[in-house]
Amino acid sequence: MIAICQLGGEFVTDKDGTLSYRGGDAHAIDIDDQIKFNDFKLEVAEMFNCSVNTMSLKYFLPGNKKTLITISNDKDLKRMIKFHGDSVTADVYVILEDNFLPGVSNLPASR
Repeated sequence: MIAICQLGGEFVTDKDGTLSYRGGDAHAIDIDDQIKFNDFKLEVAEMFNCSVNTMSLKYFLPGNKKTLITISNDKDLKRMIKFHGDSVTADVYVILEDNFLPGVSNLPASR
């Protein structure tokens, strides 16, 4: 699977309540169900030249553009890969937070 990692854009709520991501940069990383979360996060951080300590990773479930799902450990990453099993790609949104607090997000409809 290819993770399309996106950073620098913004989420916009559409009229139907779904979220769209607009702008920013995108890079692709080849992943499989053997990849470890810390290795994936480090690769993303290096790709965008940012700190692993101030970023969080999120994605949408297939068919659900209203709720962002947080990837915070190996189990979460494996679930994302499983949920996108029939897809060639999965969009992963890199969120940088100045005052990063794990588990706390200021994004709309996030988990």
